[in-house]
Amino acid sequence: MKKLPKFSTTSLIAAAMTFSLLASGIITAVTAEKHVESSLVRLHILADSDSEEDQQLKLKVRDAVLAASDEIFEPYSTSEDALLSLYNNMDRIKEIADSTLAECGSTDTVTCELTRMPFDTRYYDDLTVPAGEYTALRITIGSGQGKNWWCVMYPPLCIPCAAAQMTDEEIMEKYGGELTDEDILLLTCEEDYEARLYIAEVIKKLLDAVNN
Repeated sequence: MKKLPKFSTTSLIAAAMTFSLLASGIITAVTAEKHVESSLVRLHILADSDSEEDQQLKLKVRDAVLAASDEIFEPYSTSEDALLSLYNNMDRIKEIADSTLAECGSTDTVTCELTRMPFDTRYYDDLTVPAGEYTALRITIGSGQGKNWWCVMYPPLCIPCAAAQMTDEEIMEKYGGELTDEDILLLTCEEDYEARLYIAEVIKKLLDAVNN
């Protein structure tokens, strides 16, 4: 019979500390990821189809909605205020989308709603937004079967009223009152968070599988 290897007390303590630090990092990443899910508000625009014409219409609607953001969406410091503003301006947002399509000669209908929906991990400039369920302003053009366009409305990373010369991180720090330092580190995906984020996503998928 083979003898089990002997480990010194120092080795065991070092291993225990390493595991503790790793576990702490994973828990921190999972906590930040959950907090980010509840704190961000997304914009999601679906085109009627993948035809070049419909994809161009989607972008025109996007541009029109974002151009009017100074009247319907201010750089609020909480997601609650941002969602309230969007809710109160839902008719105005639909009016903008409808008139934009009409000006382009399209008869497509538009549906605007605030909804909770799943997103895959998405990359936005120098940000990495982790996969999860987020609240989004969803604008569906026609059947909504075409490729989508998305961005982050709160904090106002895709809104022209945000300072043009500010970095994404500066915008989050100024307007994202709900975001913690850990959240911002997660979103900017610094090197030491990348491994934690990957492990956190694996753990979350395993837990979701068990719960389902």
